[in-house]
Amino acid sequence: MSELPAEFFEDDPAAARRRFRGICEDAGLEICTIGDWEEDGFVIDAARIDSPDAPSVLVLTSGAGEGEGLCASAIQCCALAGPVRRELPREVGILFVHSVAPEWQQTLPNATFSVPERAWEDALLVAAETRYEEFVREGKTLRINEDDAVEDDSKEAPSPEQELEKLMEVHLGRATRIGVLDVRTGPGEFGRCDVIACAGKATPAGRRAGLWFGARAELDDASSRAVPGPLAQSLIAALPPAELAAAVMEFGTYSLEAMLGTSTGRMFYPDDPAWRIEVWKKAHAVIRRAMKVMQRP
Repeated sequence: MSELPAEFFEDDPAAARRRFRGICEDAGLEICTIGDWEEDGFVIDAARIDSPDAPSVLVLTSGAGEGEGLCASAIQCCALAGPVRRELPREVGILFVHSVAPEWQQTLPNATFSVPERAWEDALLVAAETRYEEFVREGKTLRINEDDAVEDDSKEAPSPEQELEKLMEVHLGRATRIGVLDVRTGPGEFGRCDVIACAGKATPAGRRAGLWFGARAELDDASSRAVPGPLAQSLIAALPPAELAAAVMEFGTYSLEAMLGTSTGRMFYPDDPAWRIEVWKKAHAVIRRAMKVMQRP
């Protein structure tokens, strides 16, 4: 990595997207894009590194708010431009889903899950587990239907959820293990990283989150679980059958007392090189652990 990690933390969504796409293009990676800012209120860029037949894939997503999206963008750029590509085992791939503060919830008003309501309750993860168990029991293997790739002008334009489902099928259709890491920033110890499972510790997904990411999953009540952003929720709902784990990486910015008592500028995205370096260092540790553990049979 020729640039310092702190230099990958951009100050606005447009610059973050240019940076991400530029790194992908320099690396010769194919970029898949969904949406348009002016028409849809969101744009999602996705790129993957690894062998296309890697059985395990780690998916890095971008949180909900602008600060979280900029933070996630920097983590993804650091991973792409830095040591992660060299460290990546042959059995593991990484899918980068890049978007800064998409208007995803507004675009999908009838979505089942809502971040403000914190209505997670394992439902998406349980549904994914059930699909996977059915495929294993029936001896089926998910493969892409090439006919679906042919454009048909007579059909209605696909919905954002349908486009996301197709994207997941193309990039993850051969994976047998899928781990999802979403990013959150908020009140807390400056630069601290908490990894919190999106499922209770008694569930298979909760146990995997602890093993793959070192995620905390102490209780089985809903209040102890992390809720990823709306885009990550839709992404999880669109995943093909696989062994699944999902967790949130939550980075502390300022204490609640500091937020209430002082003017700290961008509360959830500090303009402080020390914070940004610490975020990357800790995110790298979580990613490195996931790559190491997920490569095992």
